[in-house]
Amino acid sequence: MRAWEYCDGELRLRTVDPPEPVDDEIVVDVRYSGICGSDIAKILNPQHFSLPTRWRPGHEVVGTDQTGQWVAIDPLVACGHCADCAARSNHLCRDLKRLGWDMPGGFAEQVSVPLGQIHPLPSDLDPRVATLADPAAVAIHGLRCTPLHASGRLAVIGAGTVGLLTGLYAASAGWDVTVIHRNGKRPAAAAFADMLTFQPEATASGPDHFQVVVDAASGATSTPLEQALRLVADGGSVVVVNAYAPAVTLRTPLRDIFRRSIQLIGSFSYCRRSEYGDFVAALGLLRAHHHRLELLVGEVGGLADLPAAISGNAMSGTRRVMRCG
Repeated sequence: MRAWEYCDGELRLRTVDPPEPVDDEIVVDVRYSGICGSDIAKILNPQHFSLPTRWRPGHEVVGTDQTGQWVAIDPLVACGHCADCAARSNHLCRDLKRLGWDMPGGFAEQVSVPLGQIHPLPSDLDPRVATLADPAAVAIHGLRCTPLHASGRLAVIGAGTVGLLTGLYAASAGWDVTVIHRNGKRPAAAAFADMLTFQPEATASGPDHFQVVVDAASGATSTPLEQALRLVADGGSVVVVNAYAPAVTLRTPLRDIFRRSIQLIGSFSYCRRSEYGDFVAALGLLRAHHHRLELLVGEVGGLADLPAAISGNAMSGTRRVMRCG
C-alpha cells in the first residue's frame, strides 16, 4: 500500500507493507484524512517533536471497515488499565498512544487500530464532514468537562475550526456566543450567522464582559489568553483549548486572576467521562449541523497531492481534507 512516511530526514510517499492487525485491532481502508495544523507543524519542523523513527502522520481519519461500513477513528488509544483510564479520563493516560504520532497514521491507504476506536458514521453524515470529529470533540470537551455556568454570554477567541465548532456547540446548548476573530478572517461566517455573532479582534475590549471566554486561537504568542482574561467577567471562567507552543509564557499580572476570582481552566484533547464520550458527541454535533459544516471542509486531492495541500495558498480558511482511497 501507499503511505506518507518520514524517515531519515525526509517525508516521502512510499510503498510499504499493509498493516497486520494484532489482538483486538482491525484494518480500516482510509477514504479521507483531514489535515490538521498539528500535522503541518510536524511535517514542516519534525526536529521540534519527539517522533518515531518511521513516522506516518494523519489522525483525522474516516474510512470503511471490512464490511464496507463507514467509520470514524478516535485517534486516542489509551492503556485501559491505569487510574485515569478507570476514571474515563483516557486523554490523561500516561501510556497514551496517538494515531498519526506514536502509531502509524491516516495519510495512508490503510491503518490498523483497536476495535474500540471505531465509530460507525450516521448514514446521513458526509464522510468529509466526519473528518471534523476530532476537532469537534476537542471543542465539546472544553465546555462539557469543565465546571461552567448553565448558560449566559460566552466568547470564543479564534475563528478557526476549533473556535467555530466551540461556538456551534455552545450556541446549541443555549449560550449567547460571540466569536472574536482577526480582522478580515471570518471563514464561513454566513453559514453560522443565525447562531453566532462575529466581532473583529480590534473592537473586542472591556467592559463588555462574558461569563465564559474560550481561548481557541493559535498559540504562537500569549496575546489570545491575555485578551481572554481581560474579556471575562469577574467570577467567570477562561477555558484554554489553545495548544500553545512550549516557549510561550503568560505576562498577565497573576493578582488579577486572584482578585477577580477567575477560573483558569486548561482543556487538553477529549475524554470518555460522560455517559457517552466526547468523540461520540462530536459525531452527533456534526450530524445535526452537517449542511453548514460542509462549508468548512474542502477536498484538496489524493495522497500524492499532500505537498500542495499543505502549502500556504491551499484553500485558505477551509479545513483541508485529503482523499486517500
